[in-house]
Amino acid sequence: MSTRDNILDAAEDIFVNSGFSGSSMKSIAEKAHVAKSLIYHYFVSKRELWDEVIHRRISQARLPDRMIEMVSSILSDGLEAVRKNRNHTTYFEFLRDNPQFVRMLAWLNAEQSLWICPPIEVRKEVIKKLKELQEKGVFRDDVDPRAFVVCYMSIYEMWFMSRSRISAWFDEDMSEGEMTEIFIDTVGKILLDGMAGSK
Repeated sequence: MSTRDNILDAAEDIFVNSGFSGSSMKSIAEKAHVAKSLIYHYFVSKRELWDEVIHRRISQARLPDRMIEMVSSILSDGLEAVRKNRNHTTYFEFLRDNPQFVRMLAWLNAEQSLWICPPIEVRKEVIKKLKELQEKGVFRDDVDPRAFVVCYMSIYEMWFMSRSRISAWFDEDMSEGEMTEIFIDTVGKILLDGMAGSK
């Protein structure tokens, strides 16, 4: 493992447990077993280190590519096929498989001082493909595609950050798997069927 990766691993561990504000370069250096000055050789600031931890996890999971593939599959396969095949669960799966990322999102919400901004190319490509869906009549054209993405991501993020609280709306004897299945199916119906255009 490279020194840079070692620092990123240590930083992620500290950020996950203490958030951005509660973390220090000193604690990250101690966790990585390196001198604090060495961290600054690789990263200009704690903020840059935070951003790199986030982007590394997103890149390793191929999330940008998978999001673009998901929107493209609506163009090629149609809304009904995408919902039935559960191709709309890309972000859900990412959050499920990356609990560290969910914890960092929770810290972001609590601290209200940072943000995660996806790469501009990814945002442009996803919005472009959503607009194509609108032009072809697959998606309704009276919804701002940017707002659709925000709704899509927010719903799944809320499930992972507040599941223990919001699951009280389900029956007490229902398993977590059953609740998740109902939730995913409902999101598909509301978001995808709700976005359905004339074709």
